[in-house]
Amino acid sequence: MEGGIRLELSEYFSRIFPSTAVQMYYPSRKNSGIFVSFCFIEAGSNYFSHKPSDRLKSDDVPLERKLYDGSRKMSQDLKDSFKSFNFDGLCGYFEKIIDKNKYDDVMLAFAIPPTEEKNPQALRRALADQFKEYIDSDKQDAADIVAMQYQRYLTEKEPEPSSFHHISSLYPDDTVYIKPDHQRSYSGFMYEKLTVTWKFSNLGKQTWRGRKLYLSNHDEIRPRAESNYIDIPETPPNKGVEISTVIELRPFEGHTTCHWIMVDSNNNDCYQGSRMFDIEIDVKFKRKNS
Repeated sequence: MEGGIRLELSEYFSRIFPSTAVQMYYPSRKNSGIFVSFCFIEAGSNYFSHKPSDRLKSDDVPLERKLYDGSRKMSQDLKDSFKSFNFDGLCGYFEKIIDKNKYDDVMLAFAIPPTEEKNPQALRRALADQFKEYIDSDKQDAADIVAMQYQRYLTEKEPEPSSFHHISSLYPDDTVYIKPDHQRSYSGFMYEKLTVTWKFSNLGKQTWRGRKLYLSNHDEIRPRAESNYIDIPETPPNKGVEISTVIELRPFEGHTTCHWIMVDSNNNDCYQGSRMFDIEIDVKFKRKNS
């Protein structure tokens, strides 16, 4: 998209980063390089190889910090690192990283009037569109489209991806609906045991048989589930499911993403690339006698 106001990549990041939640970083200290790194990774880039469970510090993200301060630009090799653009992945990262009480600040930073209707999902989608502009642009900057795209998404009134997941599936006509009262984020103290529950429905045309939820990053994270597999009962179309497991919090403080996926009876990922079953856990230190 050419013409109009241009926006540098560094300015794009600097309009979002101040409104990110401090507890999402380790060790609860905001870091612009880490933020930039996972924007690229969650959007589908293979240029950086960090994992959510990595305990990153500033020295681990030197290039990402330069992208944030503008001393490095969106080069062609960075653009080429995207074999495909993971729109839902980046939207999901923004949902996780942006402080829920600071969406107004992000809107103002992108010149969206404070009198405009507030719609966090529309804003996250507009931010993802803007990031893709840098990949598609034949320049190092891109047209500033956030406010325009925000208006478009308000008009379309698309459903939240946390509810409907029209994503690539292993089987045809296989759709998941995550119920509105499903809890994604949990917090607890070291050594505590949390009961985690998923609430979702089968809105496709396939009967789920032999399906399980699998904790795919169990060897990378500190918390331990009582089992890395959770059986999903046979579920015909238009029927709901509620399953639970217990997760033990180990003596390590910080934030963890437990990446759960739905697999079939042959252990194949039914919705490759999806993070809709992920559980976020904040582990806190508890002093004795407190």
